[in-house]
Amino acid sequence: MKPVKSNSSQLSAAFFDVDDTLITVKSMFDFFEYLSEKKQLTLLKFKFEQTFKQARANDWPREALNSLYYQFLSGMKMSELIVLGECWFDDNVLTKGKFISKTIKCLRKHQSRGEKIIFVSGSMLPLLNPIARYFQVDGILCVQPIVDVQGFLTGKIKGIQTIGEGKAKAMRKFALKEKIDLSMSYGYGDDISDLNMLSCVGNPVYVGNNSTMLNHAKYHNWSVL
Repeated sequence: MKPVKSNSSQLSAAFFDVDDTLITVKSMFDFFEYLSEKKQLTLLKFKFEQTFKQARANDWPREALNSLYYQFLSGMKMSELIVLGECWFDDNVLTKGKFISKTIKCLRKHQSRGEKIIFVSGSMLPLLNPIARYFQVDGILCVQPIVDVQGFLTGKIKGIQTIGEGKAKAMRKFALKEKIDLSMSYGYGDDISDLNMLSCVGNPVYVGNNSTMLNHAKYHNWSVL
């Protein structure tokens, strides 16, 4: 890693995608399976799987798939999802050691240098909070499900949808507010949908072995894990 330049007014940060970058599972889908088992939602799980299978076959964009996911949480209590999210992390991630060690090593190095660590994910706080607490992360940029006055999810989302270009948009907004210099900052991502996120920092790092992404990283002199 390149040393961080000192600047009295601007800070550097390290922005991390989560799924397949820090952990080896797709948090939202792994959690839905866990949720379905715990609450015995057999019919909902079947409908969920069939709906997403069809949507993918029809080449729905990632943003549309992300919005579709939250529709399946409609009517669920946010407080219950928070509790189940903690249990999911303990049972399915922490206990099973589903971490990507090379990326975590980089995260720890950034922390040792005093840099802020920020998660950027299309997932939601009930799943990201326990991971962030475990790694002592400074901030989370993620999708925000809308909750009604009684605490139930409506199935809709609000704010910036942190998928694709939305990740970069959220990062730029955060950087402006927190006086972070993105040209000095780092970004870690694994998917082609992370291109915008990685392109908006001065030190992008691709995590994975996708040939298209590897070629892009090589052409633009990005670091690769």
